[in-house]
Amino acid sequence: MAELEKDNEKRKDSSSGHILRFVILLVLAAAVLLAIYLRLTNHSKNSDRQADENYTETEILKQYDLEKQYPKTVREVVKLHCRFLKCIYNEELSAEELETLNRQCRNLYSDILLSENGEREQLADLTEDISAFHSAGKIFVNYTVGEESSILYTTENGVDYAMVTVTCNIREGSGTNALEEQYLLIKEKEQWKILGWQGIVPEETLVDDTGE
Repeated sequence: MAELEKDNEKRKDSSSGHILRFVILLVLAAAVLLAIYLRLTNHSKNSDRQADENYTETEILKQYDLEKQYPKTVREVVKLHCRFLKCIYNEELSAEELETLNRQCRNLYSDILLSENGEREQLADLTEDISAFHSAGKIFVNYTVGEESSILYTTENGVDYAMVTVTCNIREGSGTNALEEQYLLIKEKEQWKILGWQGIVPEETLVDDTGE
């Protein structure tokens, strides 16, 4: 009887040992798999980061996928448009690059704005503006989009509109001019689209026609 109990205890110890070893192996396997996953993930992130660093701003914007990564807010739409403009006006672009970037910009425009500005005519006007910009020795330094709290939202006849102010700093010679632009956007198919933008004339430059 005593020998039977000893055999049972040996079997229990042996069984417990097998289970413990199995658990240890599972833990080790999980640790190895986790290490491999983290290594691959970090490698992928580093590769993406290195790829971004190797691309110029022109190349990045040319390949920007607006179908999958369309900006979700008014500020993001305007910031992306300003980013395109900064690249377009500052960089020495080939005709093909300018055409591609302009087409990318048009993806941010409302149907109304597109219908009033044919692509060919708009590209011709843009080319002239860029030439004059470069001839004047101007540089698009940076831009600042108004905070969310400053955006004016309105709804008319069931259509949503938004108005936001942008400050663009343009260097010319030894000085820098801060130019204010007012953007008007409209919501089309749940996306904010640019309806138009125009410069804001400073009050001190306005002419008083009354003579007072």
